[in-house]
Amino acid sequence: MYENTLNLFKNIGTKISESAGKIYGTDEAGEIIGNGAGGDRTKKIDKVAEDIVISEISKNFDDFCIISEEAGIKFFGKASDNDCAQFFFVDPIDGSNNATRGIPLFATSLAFSTSQYINDTKVGYVRNIFGEEYYAGKGKGAYRINNGNKHQKKILMNSDTNVPEFLGVEFAPYGKNLDKISKIMQIAKHYRTVGSIALGLCYVAGGALDAYIDLRPPRILDLTAAKLIIEEAGGICFSDGKNLKVDTKTKANLIAGNKNVVEKVRSLLKI
Repeated sequence: MYENTLNLFKNIGTKISESAGKIYGTDEAGEIIGNGAGGDRTKKIDKVAEDIVISEISKNFDDFCIISEEAGIKFFGKASDNDCAQFFFVDPIDGSNNATRGIPLFATSLAFSTSQYINDTKVGYVRNIFGEEYYAGKGKGAYRINNGNKHQKKILMNSDTNVPEFLGVEFAPYGKNLDKISKIMQIAKHYRTVGSIALGLCYVAGGALDAYIDLRPPRILDLTAAKLIIEEAGGICFSDGKNLKVDTKTKANLIAGNKNVVEKVRSLLKI
């Protein structure tokens, strides 16, 4: 199941990369075509990517549920709200504002779970549309494939880091959460705002960033795949609630890093 699902996700990632790449940074990519289930406006590039995801999963699975940022919760085949053991958590384009602005930092985030709860995620996959792939299987470790390189590399987080020297952080509009996170920013040396939660978390898993903080808070659907990648790389993805039910609305504070860093951040923020 792991290999088949992972190969499916890789195939989807390739197809989205090819299709999204054609309209990336254009007025067409940012054309508003509706409202997503998560509450954001659906851009054309989001819909193009989501259509690929639904089509490809439908070709390979019979009875399943897709929970997607745009389409919402949809059951296929004989699956229903009371009878479903195959769930796909999907963010077709994570970082669509980057994509429509011409900033090449956006990703496809795909996860497979045996229930609608986040801790039952078995496979997680994140593809930087113009770059590397990150993925993990429950109990199988986390891996990265660099752009153009077919060889996978196992990634493990540095467990000795106590202070997030390179801190990834997402801000609320107009800096409304600056007071809340200012204590953490005072101990970090460098800051990075990626604009894609999935990619930001994968950078933590791979060691490019020491921690990632998002207290807006973000939707948990955005971090389902990356959470597993973080954990399989030896880190922690702390949020409100231990085993949240995944949907398009639920939000939770996010603090990701190794155990020492997460405890340091939580202590400073008193959460």
